[in-house]
Order: sequence, then structure tokens, then C-alpha cells
Amino acid sequence: MANIIVIPFKEEAKAIDALHKIKELDVYGDITLYEHMMIRKTEKNQYEVLNNKTDGSGWRTLSGMAIGGIAGALAGPIGFAIGLYTGTVAGAIWDVNHFDFENDFIKKVNNKMNVGTIAIIAEVAEDSPVFIDEALKTISSEIIRSQAELEYDDYIDEQIEELEEEIEDERQHLKKATSDEKTKIKNKITSLKAKRKAKIAELEAKRKSTLKEIKDKTNSRIKKMESQLAGFEHTVANSFTKARKNRLKKRIKRQEEKLYQLHNALGEDIVD
Repeated sequence: MANIIVIPFKEEAKAIDALHKIKELDVYGDITLYEHMMIRKTEKNQYEVLNNKTDGSGWRTLSGMAIGGIAGALAGPIGFAIGLYTGTVAGAIWDVNHFDFENDFIKKVNNKMNVGTIAIIAEVAEDSPVFIDEALKTISSEIIRSQAELEYDDYIDEQIEELEEEIEDERQHLKKATSDEKTKIKNKITSLKAKRKAKIAELEAKRKSTLKEIKDKTNSRIKKMESQLAGFEHTVANSFTKARKNRLKKRIKRQEEKLYQLHNALGEDIVD
């Protein structure tokens, strides 16, 4: 199964060099690189993302809301890690419970959210940490890994695991392949990665559909309770009525907090 790695840098040149080295390891079959992104925090709620996720062709500046949209587009744990690094999933209890990351990993990532810090955030499958560690030992002082692997519950199913196993098999073949065979194997790995990505996106769409349904029901519940509360405003004031009004207000507040968390998990701006 894939792990999440976050590698912070203070210098752009070193970060780009590190990303190139990670991609080389993927080409050689030492690791499998699934998704990745390079991000720099510039100021409060403003971030820069390296164009094309590849080299020094330029950075584009995005707001926290736009970063949240990118995190949603990169379905799965990589999206969660980007949201965690940028703070766009703060308070999203659904997401925190959905992935089995160690508290130590979350704490370390949160501590790296300083202005000016550049971070490579990637989802990789690695037989051993030695490949990335050795490749980056001269340019990186810290590599933060999720020691806990993904929770393959209602999010990742057996089909994803089967695709990952196929990719790992092809990666092993790549190491032993002749020059003529390498191109064919690399193309097959690329195709399998695309299938894996599509499947994860499909499962993410199902998750968001469920969240949307819960959100709609929560909205309906709030409106019903607000209507009941409005009705009490016109009744005779007494201790019983006041107690009922206070109870309704508390229930509405709880539902509004739940609605906020649903908006957050869906990556939406709160407009209603």
C-alpha cells in the first residue's frame, strides 16, 4: 500500500532537485510515485503551487479556497495531506477519521506550515525508505512519513489493492527488463496508475454524494427547528416555554456545527 511523504525545504532549487530525484527513482522502478505536488506558503491563506508539478517553470499563487479545491480534485490521502499542510481541512472531522495517519505525522506536518517553507507532498509505494532517504540525504534534513498506512475501509476497496499489486509486480519486472522491454513495462505501469487514479476518484465521488445527502438532511432539520423556534416567539412567556426555546437553540447550534464540518469535508465555501 502507498505511504504519504512530506519533505520541507527552505530553498526552491533544493526542492526541485529533490522532486527530480524522486521521479528518477520511479522511472528506475525503485519506488512507485502516484500523486505529488509542490507547495509554498507565502502568507496567511495564500499559497504557491509549482506549475505542472514538475520543474522550475513557474509558480502560481492560490488562495486557501483554491488549494482546498485542488486537494479535493486529488482524491484520497494525497488530497488530505495537502489540506492538512495548508490548513484547509482544519475541523473536518470526517477527513481526520477517514485516514489512519499517526498523530505524530499530523503534528509534524502542522508544525511545518510556516511562511516561506516549500514542501513536496507525495503518495508513494516503497519497499523500503532507504531509496528516497539515500537519494535526498545531501539536500534534505527531514522526510516526514505516515507510518500508518491507509485505512482501506469504505474508501479504498479490493480493486485498488489489486491495481497496486499489479503495479508492484510490473515495477519488479522493470528492474530486470532489457532495454526493449522497459518501454512496454513503463507504459503498462502508466496505464495502471491511471486506472487506480480513476477508481479512487470514483470512490471519492460516492463519498461526496453521501456527504451531500447528509448535508441536505441537516439543512432541512435546521430549518424545521428554526420554524418551531419562531413559533415560540409569539407564545406567552413562561419558564416552560423559555426552557423549550433554549433547548431548540442548543439543538440548532449543534446541527449548524455539523453542517460546517460537512461543508469543510466537501471542500465548499459556506454560502447558506
